Amino acid sequence: MTISKDAEGGGASLRADVGAGLHAVDPIVLMQRVTEQALELVGSAEGVLVGLSGNDRITYICGAGYLGGSVGTTTDLYASIGGLCVRLADVLRCDDTETDPRVDREVCRRLGTRSTVCVPLTRGREVFGVLAVGARRPEAFSCDDVAFLQGMAELLGVAAGIAADLARFGALLTATHLSPPSGASQSVDADRFLMEVLNPEAARLVEARQRVQAVIDEPETLNMEFQPILDLASDRVVAVEALARFATEPIRPPDAWFDEGHRAGLGIELEMLAVHRALAAFRFLDDDVMMTINAGPEVAVSDELMAAVTGEFADRIILELTEHAVVVDYPHLVMRLAELRRCGVRLAVDDTGSGFSSLSHILKLAPDFIKLDRELITGIDVDPVRRSLASALVSFAAESGADVLAEGIETADELDVVRSLGVRFGQGYFIGRPAPLVKVRTAV
Repeated sequence: MTISKDAEGGGASLRADVGAGLHAVDPIVLMQRVTEQALELVGSAEGVLVGLSGNDRITYICGAGYLGGSVGTTTDLYASIGGLCVRLADVLRCDDTETDPRVDREVCRRLGTRSTVCVPLTRGREVFGVLAVGARRPEAFSCDDVAFLQGMAELLGVAAGIAADLARFGALLTATHLSPPSGASQSVDADRFLMEVLNPEAARLVEARQRVQAVIDEPETLNMEFQPILDLASDRVVAVEALARFATEPIRPPDAWFDEGHRAGLGIELEMLAVHRALAAFRFLDDDVMMTINAGPEVAVSDELMAAVTGEFADRIILELTEHAVVVDYPHLVMRLAELRRCGVRLAVDDTGSGFSSLSHILKLAPDFIKLDRELITGIDVDPVRRSLASALVSFAAESGADVLAEGIETADELDVVRSLGVRFGQGYFIGRPAPLVKVRTAV
């Protein structure tokens, strides 16, 4: 590999021998290392993204910190501060994404970014990308931070320039599609090819975002089924749990869809789609029947959930906290859940008895309902250890003022034992399978 002077461009450009270069350096690894170093060395930074521009959008191929999970995200070149940075070839600082008209506020809210610095990545006279450094608080960055980031961007530009030569960067980004070989059945998308060359994991994230976005764009592909919850003293259905079902490819469990949604940066949007689809069914429920809806910690603290569940049905909603992600800020979660509960929403903690994390939830959140995990209920009629643990949790719930709900009841014997232990509510295939609401029994 040699470095030569570009007479027309007036700057240094990298001329790479493709064969030797591919063996000598992995450009994406180098860019990722520089990205991580930027995060470590800029004290105010909490997250970093590197994006490449082309076809009127920016595709982020490297990330670190809280923005690391947003690799694969694309933004409009003409509707984001990163795009403006590329178009102006100038460093831009935003002190507050809530008030700055240059930013895409919706994207910044989804990413949790309140302040950012965007530095153009250059190669000769060409601006080919952006280094975006973010923080989750406003006014995080100083002039010294900006100056340092400019220097880091030059180093990152060298790494990206190597990648650009190896992948014939300019030709890929100026063509909408590459001509397919003779006999090929489809054309090759230039951005897709570039992503595969530079970062296969980012390419997979792009595909994941496309799959999840397709569901969000076509809400009818996400259907809701409802499973009855029985009052074990009166044998009356007092609630139903809303469960998402995806009627689209690939066929896989709902948890896999939601996990992919969060990895692709669309988890809140996908969960909220399920929430809205569930709440729309309230008009078909009897007035004395409650509904359990599932939400992860990110959704539980969101303004979107607050607006959705604090309406006329608030006192008939049970929010079941699921764990798509680790809770990193319990005080904030507790505060937001308290706001929901003041509006009448009740709280349930799932999977109790399956591990330490659920017990930690109970101690920190003091829920209204404790759900005993199906692993604890399965075989409880023949396993004295399971009975002892369930009995202890029932006693604990009574002391804390919570009601106990046993899920996963699949036999009459399991139901009898659960009743004998003083569990108040039950749920499972023996009581009723998930089904469209019109098919759910309202009495047993």
